[in-house]
Amino acid sequence: MVSEHRKIFNQLVHTLSYGDAISSEAITIKNLLREQGWQSEIYCLHVHPKLENDCQLIEKFNSSDKGDLLLHYSLGSPLNKMFKDYRQGSKYLMYHNLTPPKWFEGYNRRVYDDLIDGAEELPRVGAAADCLIGVSDYNCEDLKGRGLPGAKKLSIPFDDNKWSLEANAGIKAALRGHGGENFLHVGRIAPNKCIHDILKTFYFYHHKISEKSRLWIVGNDSDCELYSLELRRMVSEFNLKGAVEFVGSVSDCELKAFYQNSDAYICMSEHEGFCVPLIEAMYFKLPVIAFNSSAIAETLGSAGILLEEKAPELVAELLAAVSSDQTFRDRIISSGLDQLERFSLDNFRNSLFAILESHSGSLPAEGSRAVV
Repeated sequence: MVSEHRKIFNQLVHTLSYGDAISSEAITIKNLLREQGWQSEIYCLHVHPKLENDCQLIEKFNSSDKGDLLLHYSLGSPLNKMFKDYRQGSKYLMYHNLTPPKWFEGYNRRVYDDLIDGAEELPRVGAAADCLIGVSDYNCEDLKGRGLPGAKKLSIPFDDNKWSLEANAGIKAALRGHGGENFLHVGRIAPNKCIHDILKTFYFYHHKISEKSRLWIVGNDSDCELYSLELRRMVSEFNLKGAVEFVGSVSDCELKAFYQNSDAYICMSEHEGFCVPLIEAMYFKLPVIAFNSSAIAETLGSAGILLEEKAPELVAELLAAVSSDQTFRDRIISSGLDQLERFSLDNFRNSLFAILESHSGSLPAEGSRAVV
């Protein structure tokens, strides 16, 4: 059992964002701990207005209070030094991976510099942790390659309670009203997501297979406005105006409507530490076509279609197949539902508390680190 002085567990998150995978996992951890009688807070530098009740601003964090601390690591941040210097309990570093800075070169200098700083800081911050955690095997291996071996995997959980709300009727009508196929991509509009490759595939599908088809791109372009402008210029050059919709950020009930009324999910990303939309698509029985990079194959498992190359005309043919061949479609959907079980909330809860129990002894010596 966890001793009394260990029942305080706080988290540091640079930005608590609505719909963001890191933020959702932090909130899930806090809720699970509170259910077990732990004291738990999330402290952050920035917060989305919808999540103000789920966290405290970092100014309220008292580094002299006893308790365990978890840092969600994905970029250079003032929180990294706070974590490194903390001495009042066990320290857990949860690694969500660092996007290679090259993707932001020429698009956003601040993000580029933050990622450079994050890579430089990681060995020192990780060495100060008592336990290293990666949200995928890919992330654990990346830590090892940076001189931080022995990380424990704790996959991002899938909690279907989030989707108990009613789907937005207006979006359902918009997707089903035009009479053609709907293809979906969900996630921040960022260069590493390679949405430009999705547009190339959709060009072939829309102009060569079905002119009634639509592509829906859900996600905000914060910090990536230049890349977003490039995508919109591509839409114009490809004569896809009216067929491609950049939706922006949406609420959960709106996102549910997109998932439920699309025909396939497309991911061409070349860097993901996990990729939550893949498992959301599986849950909503949406066939997935994804490029094999980073953690994509691990998250997708045997579900969906994993691409080894980006040949737009061939991927367009695959979209046609998963949209029209019901037997093929059903086989992919069934595999997706099987894969989804790996990310259940129960599995996450058991793994989380196993990790915490293994670090429930006396306060660690300064500078020490134990791995599980």
